[in-house]
Amino acid sequence: MTVAFAVFSAGRVDLHSHSTASDGALSPGQLVRTAAVLGLTGLALTDHDTVDGLAEFLAAGRGTSLKLVGGVEISLDHSGTFHLLGLNVAGDIGLPAALSRLKTFRVERNIRMLDRIGRLGYHISWEILLEAARGGQLGRPHFADILVARGFFKNRDEVFEKLLGKGCPGYVDKIHLSPEEGLSMIRAAGWAPVLAHPVSLGLATSDWLTWLGRLTDGGLLGLEVYHPSHSQEQSDFLGGLARRFGLVPTAGSDFHSEAKSASLLGWTLRNSPFGWEMVEELRNKLNSKR
Repeated sequence: MTVAFAVFSAGRVDLHSHSTASDGALSPGQLVRTAAVLGLTGLALTDHDTVDGLAEFLAAGRGTSLKLVGGVEISLDHSGTFHLLGLNVAGDIGLPAALSRLKTFRVERNIRMLDRIGRLGYHISWEILLEAARGGQLGRPHFADILVARGFFKNRDEVFEKLLGKGCPGYVDKIHLSPEEGLSMIRAAGWAPVLAHPVSLGLATSDWLTWLGRLTDGGLLGLEVYHPSHSQEQSDFLGGLARRFGLVPTAGSDFHSEAKSASLLGWTLRNSPFGWEMVEELRNKLNSKR
């Protein structure tokens, strides 16, 4: 990995986290306060398919030394799991207009999933689901928590393993944008696109050069090199790819809740060599391509 990063800020910046605006456990304000207590100096909020939590998130940071970045995480069409982060590193007000389309996709999916599990004998009302989401984006974790609370399953993992995981009886696939559509949407907003947890794409080693060539041509600016799902060997491999394609290497905990112990907020403090220079490099790249 490159060593041209400021040592004083190493590991103190996390560019991938979630709040109750999607499927996280902490409100955007609680997320900021917790990050400050843990010793982080920079944090990005990247909720799934929504920017509804950003106003509270940014307001919570005012008057503190914590540097905050607005963001979003979207799912793109691929046989594996293809998630793209959009980071508002330039500080512009613009928001991805197509997010309204993604919200519609999500609502339609949730309605279909509710109907499907109902036919399987797991009856939940739409009102109870909305209450569980607490005003945030409704998703499978909310379904799972209600099913556990009602005694159908022992824990969330069992729900996903037997009912709501991909290929299971209650699963309904998302409607996805193509990789090109997703990259175009993020770039059109003036935000920086970063490929999240790249290992989840499930690519063979021989396919990476073709894929990253395609994505870089489409406007990709960053690659999440450090993530809780990556081994050190995988991070080293991804770091080499970032250098080869001129992509900014980033790090993020992908924090959702304390229940997901592998991705705790503060994970980057122990596992990442990167600091705020990630944001500055993404901003410089974004500005150079406008």
